[in-house]
Amino acid sequence: MRRYTLTEYDDASPATREVYDDFMRTTGSTSVPVWIESLGHSPSLARAYWERAKGTLFSGSLPLPLKEMIVFTVSAENGARYCSACHAHNVLSLDKSLEFGDLQNFLRPGGKADLPPYYRTVVEFAIKAVHDANALSDEDFESLSDEGFSQSEICEIIAVIDMATMFNIYTSSLRLDLDPDYQAIL
Repeated sequence: MRRYTLTEYDDASPATREVYDDFMRTTGSTSVPVWIESLGHSPSLARAYWERAKGTLFSGSLPLPLKEMIVFTVSAENGARYCSACHAHNVLSLDKSLEFGDLQNFLRPGGKADLPPYYRTVVEFAIKAVHDANALSDEDFESLSDEGFSQSEICEIIAVIDMATMFNIYTSSLRLDLDPDYQAIL
């Protein structure tokens, strides 16, 4: 059973088209992804989800490649096929030092990817937060501080983890199909 319908640009209401246009303008894309088209039936939901993503990913002081790596990590830990594929694609588009095989290796039990040091600490923190945010210790926060992250940036990291979790639940519950240019990683 297909759990969602897509609203193509030409079939969208003017309010939904505004969201689509803002997405394309902000990201530089020439089309909208499946996740946003699946919300196109409801301009208010499409706007809410897009504003959450835009505000979390495209503002603040953390670099976008790091935020994308956080979303990829959280999505992979949550088994969110759509989000992990989308954000693996984004990580690889933004960080040319990584290859698809690095991300695949990262996901294997006991696998270690050759991640840049600033990714490593944040990824470890994100994985702990996904499994039990209540178990994060002062030492976990201190490890981020020791890497040079400010209090504000640590809150930004947590906001990215939270946003990823929200999208993981949405895309996984609906079992969204992958966009044509995404490669399944899970």
